[in-house]
Amino acid sequence: MSSALAAARFTEEWVGVLGGPTDAEGPAEGPDRGRLAVLASELTGLIRADSWRPEQAQRLGSALARAQRHRPQGLGALPRLVRLHADTLLGESAPPALLDQLLGALATGYARELHEHSLTEHRLRLREARRTHRKVQRALRANEQRFRTVFTELGVGIALIGLDGTVLDVNPTLRGLLGLNPPESERPRIPRQRENHRPRPLTEHVHPADVDTVREDFTRLTLGQHTRLPAEVRFYRTDGTLVWTHVTATLVRDVTGRPDYVIAVIEDITERHHLRTRLRHQAYHDQLTRLPNRALLDAQLRWAFSEHSDVRRVGVCHLDLDGFRKINDSLGHEAADQLLLAVASRLQALAGQHLVARIGGDEFAILVTDPPGVDYLCGLAKDVLAGLRPPLRIGTRQLEVTASMGIAEDSVGETWPGELQRAAESARSWAKTAGGGRWVVFDPHRDAGETSQFALAASVSGAVDRHEFHLLYQPLVELADGALTGVEALVRWRHPELGLLGPAQFIDLAERNGAIVPLGRWVLTEACRQARRWADQFGSGAPYVSVNVAPRQLAEPGWLAEVSDVLAETGLRPDRLQLEITERAVLVDEASATDTLHALRDMGVRLTIDDFGTGYSSLSYLRRLPVHGLKIDGEFIRGLTCEDHAESRDGKIVEALIGMAHALGLQVTAEWVETAAQARWLTNLGCDIGQGNWYGPPITPFELDELLRRPLAG
Repeated sequence: MSSALAAARFTEEWVGVLGGPTDAEGPAEGPDRGRLAVLASELTGLIRADSWRPEQAQRLGSALARAQRHRPQGLGALPRLVRLHADTLLGESAPPALLDQLLGALATGYARELHEHSLTEHRLRLREARRTHRKVQRALRANEQRFRTVFTELGVGIALIGLDGTVLDVNPTLRGLLGLNPPESERPRIPRQRENHRPRPLTEHVHPADVDTVREDFTRLTLGQHTRLPAEVRFYRTDGTLVWTHVTATLVRDVTGRPDYVIAVIEDITERHHLRTRLRHQAYHDQLTRLPNRALLDAQLRWAFSEHSDVRRVGVCHLDLDGFRKINDSLGHEAADQLLLAVASRLQALAGQHLVARIGGDEFAILVTDPPGVDYLCGLAKDVLAGLRPPLRIGTRQLEVTASMGIAEDSVGETWPGELQRAAESARSWAKTAGGGRWVVFDPHRDAGETSQFALAASVSGAVDRHEFHLLYQPLVELADGALTGVEALVRWRHPELGLLGPAQFIDLAERNGAIVPLGRWVLTEACRQARRWADQFGSGAPYVSVNVAPRQLAEPGWLAEVSDVLAETGLRPDRLQLEITERAVLVDEASATDTLHALRDMGVRLTIDDFGTGYSSLSYLRRLPVHGLKIDGEFIRGLTCEDHAESRDGKIVEALIGMAHALGLQVTAEWVETAAQARWLTNLGCDIGQGNWYGPPITPFELDELLRRPLAG
């Protein structure tokens, strides 16, 4: 084999072993293969040389190490390759000793290069590590400086607390907040006895009432049950001043995750607390009298009825001043306020230890927990009303005031706060209705009756739409000849639960809640419709129909047009309709009522004054009213119980009323005629019309049809 061919084969194997494998998918990893070929050529030259210096082989080893830095494991194959190709490279048998020297020098250079490279990399790493350490130290110093700045300059108090509960450090703000001396480094450098820096416990300045809570929260925090706890804590300053604070305590852990210490941020909220206290006081106290208000009374009642209270019975007394509105209107608001202040002062003195609250304009309440009984509350009410009776000096005036008081008392297990107050208010209303200046104990039976009356009144309007009302007709008889001349329409209510109800049971209720307007409209329409049927059936023998008009109807702006519309709709002649109007209805607004009555009379409608004798009964107004007649109140007729009617007081009144009415040209009707003696006596007095069971009870239209077909017995 030629020397050139041997050198080429050696180079190929050298590059293949030291340069790493190659494949079709990409370039081989490891050193540059061209560089390895050059080094193989240099090594071939050293092997063939007659003589070489160790430095040459060492430099070649160093170059090989630099080229082989990423794949040093290939060096182990180098001695085998050199010995395998030495003979072919030399063309003769190579001396083993010479080859060993060459390989040794080569290895020395290789190792020296690797060592130098390792030292260089180590120095670089060490330099980088030192640079990084310096950066970390600077960052730590910067962080510490920032923390120290925050710690010392922040406007809220900060305390660092060890896990054993001792205070490690506090910032200047907290020292100022608690009135503590500044740290030694911040004090003037003057000779003085050194302060005893004993460890300070966490609770040293905490208000005694908050100590247990602070300790419990701190324990939960250090045990890891919470990582952050907010709380309101009261502290005492060194001068004894109380400070309200909001504390946020946070557990700080070390790098291993174990609890290290607690940092507490303490904010002074004393002003905020005082403001909140003032606002709460204003929310629960009356601004004028400074007494507790309704909100506080309700809160106290709710507490008394709660499961946290041991109260068994509760009593409430509600009172208001009689005639306070007149005082307010006549003397002005300033005098009224002075009166309320004086009353509030007296009530506080009279109620003793019991809570007194102002719950409205002139309304007050007294709350009594666990009273010995209702008698005790009655005695308290008696004392309070008596204590209010002496005159109160308001400016230059002496004012006497009385009050109406309602009392309610019950077991906390039998009622609830709202119901108890409602009961007291109802009883107060009863006392007011009875004339004032008294107290009334709540009566559940009376209340149940009034509640049912309220429910009945509320259902009147709906009853009209449900067609629950019907009309009966009671005869109106000419006393001179006993002829049936007219009928009065009387409404009845077929209540689905209460059965048949007469007008006395619901008319007043309907008038109070306004339901009388739709009910009156229905009565008028139905009565006129029925009167038209009789007119069509009996002609001139048909009766006129008389309909009662409530005061509220007469005051309705559109009522006059309503009467006209009903007459037009039913086709009833106006003179076949009589409207009965009470004196009270006229006197509410006499001018307006008179105009309305004139319009009705011009229309041709008959008009009569109902229940005459129980109202104003003045000749002056009676002369001005455009009415056709009057109906004497039945109470006067009922009083005629003996044969000698003329000598009785009611007899004399009836005789006078008939004479007066006739003098004014008015027709007189007497109602509630029950006996033959009453009928004869009224006839003898010249009374025109009689009405009552003696002439016939209220009957249905069908029954009245039968009655019209035969003469009425007198």
